[in-house]
Amino acid sequence: MSEFDVTRADTRRTRGLVAFASLALSAGLLAALMLGGEPRSEAANGEAMSVAMAAPTDPAGIVPIQDVEIETAPRRLSAADLVRVNDAAFTQCRTCATHIQAERTVPRGGTMAGLLDDAGVDRVEAARAIAALGTVFDLRYLRAGERINLYFGTDTPADGGEAVTRFDGLSFRPDVERSITVARTFNDTFRARETIAEFDREMVRASGSITASLYVDALAAGATDRVVVELAGVLAYAIDFQRSIQPGDEFDILFERFVDEEGNTARTGDILYAMYDGRGDAKEFFRYETEDGIVGYYSPEGASAQRLLMLTPVNGARLSSSFSTARRHPILGYTRRHNGTDFAAPRGTPVMAAGNGVVERADRFGSFGNYVRIRHANGYQTAYAHLNGFARGIRAGSRVTQGQVIAYVGTTGRSTGPHLHYEVHHNGTPRNPMTLDLPTGRQLSTAEIPLFEAERDRIIAIRDAARPASEDETPLVADAGNGAQ
Repeated sequence: MSEFDVTRADTRRTRGLVAFASLALSAGLLAALMLGGEPRSEAANGEAMSVAMAAPTDPAGIVPIQDVEIETAPRRLSAADLVRVNDAAFTQCRTCATHIQAERTVPRGGTMAGLLDDAGVDRVEAARAIAALGTVFDLRYLRAGERINLYFGTDTPADGGEAVTRFDGLSFRPDVERSITVARTFNDTFRARETIAEFDREMVRASGSITASLYVDALAAGATDRVVVELAGVLAYAIDFQRSIQPGDEFDILFERFVDEEGNTARTGDILYAMYDGRGDAKEFFRYETEDGIVGYYSPEGASAQRLLMLTPVNGARLSSSFSTARRHPILGYTRRHNGTDFAAPRGTPVMAAGNGVVERADRFGSFGNYVRIRHANGYQTAYAHLNGFARGIRAGSRVTQGQVIAYVGTTGRSTGPHLHYEVHHNGTPRNPMTLDLPTGRQLSTAEIPLFEAERDRIIAIRDAARPASEDETPLVADAGNGAQ
């Protein structure tokens, strides 16, 4: 976490200015006496002093001395500098007897004002600090779980009276690249500053074969949690993760990685290329952004990786019952048609909308228990049953996007255990979601194909030259629970 020695800089600056002004005034009086002239009036001297005090700048070269309340332009430092100057604004104050640092965590639904109030900060002081903070950080983006460092100073009066505690400021890191500091200045105002760390961008490649799982083996190859999740999103339309992943399958991922000057990974960026080869059926996808700013993944021929519907609308589940025209019902005991696919998963597992559409119903529906049905394009409908509950805002008439969480796995209705019953209907006829040949997403126009092919060839060249991600096994830079990866 990075802060600045605001108190020390302001104190040093003030003392320097006073000394400078005194010397200037003394020199002027001495020159006047030597030349036999009359000394200037008190008003003139005051004017000279004010001009002398207005000219210099902050010794640290950060802001003009006239600006004593806020610092709006972010200062850029290396990641190592962010750590090195972490508490300098508070812990190196030369004029303060004692410093106390306290860490607080923003609760769910909490605010900065409430956090400061709970910490015993005077409400007027808190309001002034928050006003300064608002110049560099939008408080609407303060996350639950964010760790905030609070700093307090204690002064003991010269007469030996009771020590007085004052609020000196706060600091936190909203993400791995930024550090925010709010510190009390020499004249008891608050100044906010933002520091941005600079990282080097590199392209790395994580490839290997499946021995345990795609998740475990991709991490072993140098990918991160975030990369694996994004990879699953790219491949979700082409691979059934519940059934298709087999030992010996091969994968290859080209992705961006941002590192500091010591080679530590701060975060990862976009996946540019993804390949999965299951039993000789290799599927390759390249990242491409169209001229109107739409980012997607496409096959080497330019076909979109995205499909109208996802194969599986729940991650980490086990296929427990397939689509069948005749199945013995586990509760009723007789054979009947099973119009959907069941995925066993722990209660509360998020269920996603398989595609863009409009919610037709989200309520209790007989033996299905809690139930959601969505209408999609081209005559398709999907249904989700035995849910534990619905996500916020999901009701009849709501519009949903592909991958949006709409509900949670449960065991409501006629159910023997927590699972998702998932159905796909096309023009009113039940279809097996695992064997559907679904239409793809956006298709590239004839004019776009040459541009895509040029980008595809560029990515192939980068892939072939990229070094393995697993070569660098330095730890990830993470702080303040910001999820750096």
